[in-house]
Amino acid sequence: MFGKPSINKEYSKLITQLETGERNQPTHVRPRAVTDNGLESFATPGVQAVFEGFEFFGVLLNRQVSDPWTIEETGETRVRDVRSDSPELGRTYTVYFNGVRLGRIQVTEGFQPEGINKPLEWHRENRAARIILDLAWMRFVPYDDAFSLLYALELLLARRGKDMRDRARHAATAALTGYVWEALRVDDIVPDLLHWTEGPYDLLVETSAHWKESGIDPFTQWDGDRSHG
Repeated sequence: MFGKPSINKEYSKLITQLETGERNQPTHVRPRAVTDNGLESFATPGVQAVFEGFEFFGVLLNRQVSDPWTIEETGETRVRDVRSDSPELGRTYTVYFNGVRLGRIQVTEGFQPEGINKPLEWHRENRAARIILDLAWMRFVPYDDAFSLLYALELLLARRGKDMRDRARHAATAALTGYVWEALRVDDIVPDLLHWTEGPYDLLVETSAHWKESGIDPFTQWDGDRSHG
C-alpha cells in the first residue's frame, strides 16, 4: 500500500514529454577543425580522416531515423570514452527525442593498429571509425523508434556488401536486447543505453561524395535536417 511507486508513475511527466513533445529542429555547430578545442597532439592522421568523413553525418542521420529524433552537432571535438584512459578527438552530437535531450553520440577513430605512423591519405583509403552512443531514458522510448536509431548508426558505419542491412539489423537488435535485459534484471532503475560500434562507414562516404558531386550542401539546402520536398 505504501510501497515505491511504479517506474512509469515515478517518471510520468518525462514519459508525457517523450510521447507528446514536439520535435526540435537541429541547430548544428560545425567545428572548423578537429583541433578547435585543443589537444593538437592527439589529432593523428586517422582522427583527421574520420573528422573529414563525418562532415555530413548529422544531416544524413536525421534523414535516416524515425520522426521524433533530432541529431545536432555540438562543435565540441573532444571525445570522452569511458573505456579509454586517454583523451580523444572527433565529432560530437546531442540527441533529442521529441524535444527531450537524451544524450549524445561521439565519433572518433576506430581501432586500427596497422595505421600507426601511416599518412592521412592511407587512412582515407583504409577507413575506421568508432561511434559511442550514450542515451538516458531509453526505457520509455518505443521500440520501433529506438531500433531506427541503432539501425541507422550501424548501417552508416557498415562495410558495403549484400548483407550490410542484415548485419545492421542484427547489431541493432542485439544492442536493444542487452539493454532490455539490464532494465528487467533490476526493474526499479532506468539504465542508460551505452553502445559502441566500429566500421569503415562506406554508405556515409558514398552519400557524402554524391552530394558534393551534385553540388548539394545539406546545411544550406535542407538546414542540416531532413528534406522538405
